[in-house]
Amino acid sequence: MEKTIKDRVKDFIEYKGLKMKDFESMCGLSTGYVTSMRKGFGREKLNNVLTAFPDLNRDWLLYGEGEMILNSTNDPPQVVQVQPNRNGILVYDVDATCGKNPRDIDFTDDIVIGSIDLPNISRDCKIIRANGDSMIPTICDGNWIAIREVYDFDDVFYGQIYVVVTSEYRMIKYVRKYEQDEDHYFLLRSANPNYDDITMRKDKIRKLFIVENILSVKIQL
Repeated sequence: MEKTIKDRVKDFIEYKGLKMKDFESMCGLSTGYVTSMRKGFGREKLNNVLTAFPDLNRDWLLYGEGEMILNSTNDPPQVVQVQPNRNGILVYDVDATCGKNPRDIDFTDDIVIGSIDLPNISRDCKIIRANGDSMIPTICDGNWIAIREVYDFDDVFYGQIYVVVTSEYRMIKYVRKYEQDEDHYFLLRSANPNYDDITMRKDKIRKLFIVENILSVKIQL
């Protein structure tokens, strides 16, 4: 059986030779937090863990990829992304597809193409393009969307729009409850009725971003 995040946390604690309560204390977690953990860490708690243990490989912890311990001479910083010194919310030369697209989303400084400073857009968001027609009329081809990463599936609001990233696809969809097995699956739905629903296993999702704002830019000249 594939290991869960909780299993990997326990492996890391054992590797460090710590007691569970000592690990939780060092990470600012309540006593018994790891034992009672169902899915994974929320963003704040994940950052607490990675701040307390900078040698812990985030990708290994979340996805089981790579080695448990980072090689400090070769591996890039991982806890907090340092944004360029620019005003507003950063706009990236990245597109998410209102359909399917086999590319991951990585936010690096070299693909920043601008910034936007508007009210009601969270500073935690990143702005990317939307392509395709599966979310018409809610999101049109060429719209820009402000997205914020969600680290814990327990924080998902059913009926909201998300960017869903797997190892094979990247898509923008409504995330709905899959009544037959809500513990293991999401139902992904398009706004365009010409597209069928997708039943997606939760353990296939590598990254999940909630779409907080939809921006439409019309060129007049």
